Amino acid sequence: MEFKSALVADNDAAVLTRGICDQLATISSPDMVVLFISSRLNSSFERIVLEVRRRTGCRHLVACNAQSVLGNHQELEGKAAVSALAMAIPGADISLFRLQENCWQELLSNTSTLHNTLAANENTRGFLLFGDPFTTPITQLLEVISKAFPRSPVIGGMTSGIRAPGESRMAIDDQVFNAGAIGAAIAGPIKIDCVVSQGCRPIGQPLKITAAHENIIESLDDQSPIEIIAELCRDLARPDQIAVEKRGLLIGRVIDQRKGNFGRGDFLVRNILDANRTTGSIAIGDMVNCGQIVQFHVQDAQTATEDLNLLLQGHMVLADKPLGALMFSCNGRGEQLFGQPHHDVAAIQRVLGPLPLAGFFAAGELGPVGRSSFIHGQTASIALFDNG
Repeated sequence: MEFKSALVADNDAAVLTRGICDQLATISSPDMVVLFISSRLNSSFERIVLEVRRRTGCRHLVACNAQSVLGNHQELEGKAAVSALAMAIPGADISLFRLQENCWQELLSNTSTLHNTLAANENTRGFLLFGDPFTTPITQLLEVISKAFPRSPVIGGMTSGIRAPGESRMAIDDQVFNAGAIGAAIAGPIKIDCVVSQGCRPIGQPLKITAAHENIIESLDDQSPIEIIAELCRDLARPDQIAVEKRGLLIGRVIDQRKGNFGRGDFLVRNILDANRTTGSIAIGDMVNCGQIVQFHVQDAQTATEDLNLLLQGHMVLADKPLGALMFSCNGRGEQLFGQPHHDVAAIQRVLGPLPLAGFFAAGELGPVGRSSFIHGQTASIALFDNG
């Protein structure tokens, strides 16, 4: 098994394509190339895809566009660039799929249709998934995939650097699409581990939802959420107050309530979307039910750094060094959060590397928390590949 990554920045599509293919040349006829192309290069997207597939001789190719790409030791924010990861996996069973924008109702309601479309089974090790944020009901899709394939994590991201429907670019093999979603089901002698760093820290105490509907929390421990937030913010240490002022307050829903004590990694973290001062309720970016346990969270550069390092170090304790990696980072990370370039890729290479790495900054990162896969924000979602 062999992995090779490539990263090239240039405004000339021909130069980019030649550079990517030259860097991947050490792998002869890879089983799959995963390709990420800057949205600045949309007009050349199809040409780059077709030429990379032809020159590398890869059996399969999966690609999408992005605001910024990353790879090896660099995060090339806002630049015209291409990143790629080539995989040679002897004995692998890789099935590519397209989820059409006009077929969601049948796909989400019929398990047989889902299995047939994804060309997956109980031996599938994991899914790569890339979707157009305007035409993909990603929350519902991840829910049905997680139920149908509980042992197969979904990792990937939503295309970025786009402003309107029709601007996404996604490809499987020689076909290019601008809506829906595409991806790959991977089976065979390969191990896929996932690290999902939400970069947040719980503050205050866990609270039970005592009244709610849809995404509206009406009471927590029989109190007004707004009153609890006001009291919490008054009692915060100054660094946490600054974090809330800069990036807002977040809320995390406990994934497995059977655990007695909750800490980092136990929560699915979501944004607080609105606060109704008349009713005292809050609206969050998740569907909620009475009885669920939640806790407020903050995010800052130090917390995000600590969280990623701890998760990567924990992986190294439990597993061998990976052979290759894909990373999907939020557009809100990078220099905007850390004030310095290449932060997350440097952490991966320092703790796990050196290793081939490719990825992009997404408009929503996909990855598992517990046994289910979700769409995230402010997250670094990482797939780590090794011998199965």
